[in-house]
Amino acid sequence: MKLVFLFLKRLFFSSQSNFLFKTTNIVSILSLALGIASLNIVLGSVSGFENKVSEKLMSINGYATINHLFEDEFLINQSEIPNFYKNDLNILSPYIEKPAILKSESNSSNILIYGLEDKDFKKFNILNNSEYDLDSIKKNHIIIGSALAKNLNISVGEKVVIFNPLISKKLSERNKLLLLEIKGIYHSGIEDYDSRLVFSSLTTIQSYFDLDNKITGWMTFNPLPETISIDYPFYVLTLKDRHSDLFEWIDTQQWPIIFIFSLIALVSYFNLMGSINILFHEKRFNIAIMKTYGMSNTKISIIFIVQGIVLAFIGAVLGIILAVLIIFLQEKFHFISLAENIYLVDYLPIIFSFQNAVYTLLFSLFCSVVFSSISLMYLLSINPSKILKN
Repeated sequence: MKLVFLFLKRLFFSSQSNFLFKTTNIVSILSLALGIASLNIVLGSVSGFENKVSEKLMSINGYATINHLFEDEFLINQSEIPNFYKNDLNILSPYIEKPAILKSESNSSNILIYGLEDKDFKKFNILNNSEYDLDSIKKNHIIIGSALAKNLNISVGEKVVIFNPLISKKLSERNKLLLLEIKGIYHSGIEDYDSRLVFSSLTTIQSYFDLDNKITGWMTFNPLPETISIDYPFYVLTLKDRHSDLFEWIDTQQWPIIFIFSLIALVSYFNLMGSINILFHEKRFNIAIMKTYGMSNTKISIIFIVQGIVLAFIGAVLGIILAVLIIFLQEKFHFISLAENIYLVDYLPIIFSFQNAVYTLLFSLFCSVVFSSISLMYLLSINPSKILKN
């Protein structure tokens, strides 16, 4: 074993050694680094995009809603609250969801109105980003989206009318109007919400629609434990259930992208294999001499496999460092921008995953061991005398 360490010491630390500075080795290291960096960046962008979209949608719809299977609205009754929430009601946000028509002085538009308790307005991140004080929301206030404000040419402080022609079966009650003052304008970047979704007081909406103490359901901004079960007749509608088409589209788009960049990374692995083959071919006389001195195939394999591992390790680490640098710059300066009205976010979010980095590093080391072993199998099978004669 001492002979093995002697060869390794001579290879890496001898002043005459140019192992790491050979052109073929440098090219293979840089090629592998670019492949690893590309793969980590793509994996990070796929995760980052989905997380950012989920985060934005969650700021509007919450993580999940709990609704009644048979009734659009139902009375808030302590006995009807799902058992797993009875001891932790602070995470529940009762809400009303109703379609209506919003009318300004000059125009009108179909809307979807959320009625919320005063304490729950701050749970909606899109409302926290608006330029108004949520603590001063009153029963006669309404918060509308930026697209709706632009379409109707209305601004903060103006009065608007809410009405619903189907509010009652009685003809005399169908012209019932609700006068509200615009307290603030939010911007989510999602056209469907900014042009339709408005927020007001829960009691105000209950009073207008004659719902007494009824609600549409509860909204939660926290993930639900997988072990829980919802009591019949309630059911849970998660964020991904509500936007199933969107998340299916994201899943459909991400796999071809990952596949393409995995092929790019694979090309760099084959480049590494070529470099290892050249290296071993150049060292065939050394292998023959080692075998002549009685060194076993196992010890010879260790020496040369370590060389392959060193090449792969350096290339993978450089690739991970490059990926971290590019991800940091993208998150800070947003070099790659996106059309928010199409992709729901205004830049490409990239998340660095330590787990992905470790996987790509280990896979690189695994490939180097496999490639080195394949190359050595042929060289070790040749009689040393034949190599030395040539």
